[in-house]
Amino acid sequence: MDFTLSEDQSALAELAAKILSDLCPPDALRAHEQRGDPVFEKAWATLAESGLLGIALPEAVDGGGYGILEAALVAEQIGRHVVPVPYLPTVAAAIALAGIDADAHGALLRQVAAGTAVVAVATEPGAITGGQPSTSADADGRLTGDRHSVVWAAQADHLLVDAATDDGTVGLYLVPAGPAVAIVPEDAMWGLPQATVELAGAAAIKVGDAADVVRLVEISTALSCAAVAGLCEGAIRITATYVSEREQFGVRIGTFQAVGQRMADAYIDTQGVHLTARQAAWRLGAGVPATEQLHIAKFWAADGGHRVAHAAQHLHGGIGMDVDYPIHRYFRWIKVMELQLGSGTEHLRSLGARLAAEPV
Repeated sequence: MDFTLSEDQSALAELAAKILSDLCPPDALRAHEQRGDPVFEKAWATLAESGLLGIALPEAVDGGGYGILEAALVAEQIGRHVVPVPYLPTVAAAIALAGIDADAHGALLRQVAAGTAVVAVATEPGAITGGQPSTSADADGRLTGDRHSVVWAAQADHLLVDAATDDGTVGLYLVPAGPAVAIVPEDAMWGLPQATVELAGAAAIKVGDAADVVRLVEISTALSCAAVAGLCEGAIRITATYVSEREQFGVRIGTFQAVGQRMADAYIDTQGVHLTARQAAWRLGAGVPATEQLHIAKFWAADGGHRVAHAAQHLHGGIGMDVDYPIHRYFRWIKVMELQLGSGTEHLRSLGARLAAEPV
């Protein structure tokens, strides 16, 4: 396939890169972390003002009229600059809701595009690999059950949750924040807010069926893989600069053969993550079969991302342990996202099962 971006796509990616590089250099991220604010509000507001939050939503709801690939290009830059904003779940949820019924959810979608609403995705971790939701829905559509490690749950105005009725029918439910939705904060190594969500007869609106749950998880996976591609690119760029300047025994360590080989391997892994993520996003947005490509992309994001993160951290030596230096953010984000939405092993098993089931 041709991986060349169109002029519009290149312009969108460049706009996102310019906004985030200007607003979120390492010093600004460090100051943000010291304030203890969960969302980098200036970046979030600027992404909204520039139309990037609604880039993949229909024009009828104040969106840009583009698709999942364009949303993934923005996600790459979120990762590239490790920006703490609730882009991934909010945009994934908005794209899924727009695909189900943009008119019915128009008010919420307009709020997402304007940056005034946050949506958290609280689906079963194994949904993309065939897991059955543990959350239950009663006859009145009230949900009961717990979901762990839900990112941006405390900041969310709504949650998208998959649940099953007594007869095993799976549905997708939109849950507004309220008294029956308890948010229990969790300590997370990557610095982003996440929580256990406890639903105790929470009022909800059924917005889709089992196929819509899968679609939501697929979109979430595509955007997650794109963000990891950006993280890997950012990590190796910082590392390349470091090994080109750091000297030992009077020479720059980048000239050492072992260092050069490690950097080359990390570059190859980054390209693998990048290309498989873009292929999956393109296929998903184009409406062609993408299940296998999503499994492949998530495997690369988990496995290749793991190698890139460790190589970058290792090549920095002791300075990599200094939180005043930016490389730690890339390591922590990549390591957390390695296991989100299914590990590399889980996706390989699912891919293998699909291949084994095909007639020879």
